[in-house]
Amino acid sequence: MSFDSVGHKPLFSRLVRSNGKIQVGMGPKAQKAIKNIGEKIETGEYEFENVSCFCGSSDDILISEIDRQGFYYPLVICKKCGLIRANPRMTKASYIKFYAEEYRNAYGESDSDVDKLFEHRINQGKQRYDYLVKHIDLPTNAVVFEVGCDFGTALFPFAEAGYDVYGCDYGVEHIECGRKKTGLKNLFIGGSEKLIETNKKADIVMLHHVLEHFCDLEGELITIRKIMKPGGLIYIAVPGTLWWINNICGANVLGLLQNAHTYQFSLGSLTYVMECCGFKLIYGNEKIDSLFKIDNVFRKKQFVPDREFQRVVSYLKRMERKYLPKYYLIKCLEMLGIKKMIKNMRQKRC
Repeated sequence: MSFDSVGHKPLFSRLVRSNGKIQVGMGPKAQKAIKNIGEKIETGEYEFENVSCFCGSSDDILISEIDRQGFYYPLVICKKCGLIRANPRMTKASYIKFYAEEYRNAYGESDSDVDKLFEHRINQGKQRYDYLVKHIDLPTNAVVFEVGCDFGTALFPFAEAGYDVYGCDYGVEHIECGRKKTGLKNLFIGGSEKLIETNKKADIVMLHHVLEHFCDLEGELITIRKIMKPGGLIYIAVPGTLWWINNICGANVLGLLQNAHTYQFSLGSLTYVMECCGFKLIYGNEKIDSLFKIDNVFRKKQFVPDREFQRVVSYLKRMERKYLPKYYLIKCLEMLGIKKMIKNMRQKRC
């Protein structure tokens, strides 16, 4: 299948689509899902659309044509505001189908033991609770919402502390499992509209690795404002570009890229988006763990972050220079057959 080109070669030559190889190193369900995704992209069952940047500009630089599994994933950075987005990207209807049919399988969750995964999420939820209570002082009767709550495990420690908790997620199996294992009744299947139906207003809303999946940033954030109390807080965690690549991906830009992410953020570009939607930064870092507060002041989109584009591109190029020696070493080992031999030796030892 042919796709509309952004009109430029990728910033990094190794990230062109013709060089992409689907990495199948996961369990059988993941392998099947990855194969299905690739086929649906190639046949056009998953449709793509061109989208302008949040700031309204279409003046971009192409970073990559593929994600880490080799799927078509043209990622661009806006030369005006520095926000990174997928363009063209799957339509909202295609994403809904993708999340319903392949998402969790493709990233290995369905191959994992559910009980072990649940316990892992419980530990993560406790860490998130400790992080938030360190930075905020919630009233004793606070209402806590989470959009994209998965099992509800991040809400669980808030419930144990006596707070009124509500969550929503499109993952039917995990919601049902979470209700049973946590005892939380107010876990709903769906999006933020389910939280509107509670007729409650939140003191804090949590978006943990959710914002980067939104197709309509402004629309979703405006909806979330409607379910928050005046002066309410919103906690946002996303894989921060200027931290994640070096600290999690070993300087490999490709390690950050997955086709489920419609946006990639630095703290500067995230703050810009949030301020345009009426939220003020309280605390944040480049990782990104951040807290915002509802504000009555809305930043105008034309007031873009100063030199954010240059800052992000400079970082990406620095990471690529750092990673390339390792990349070429791996390629040499593959050509000599040594990498495969080492892999086979390790498997025999196991």
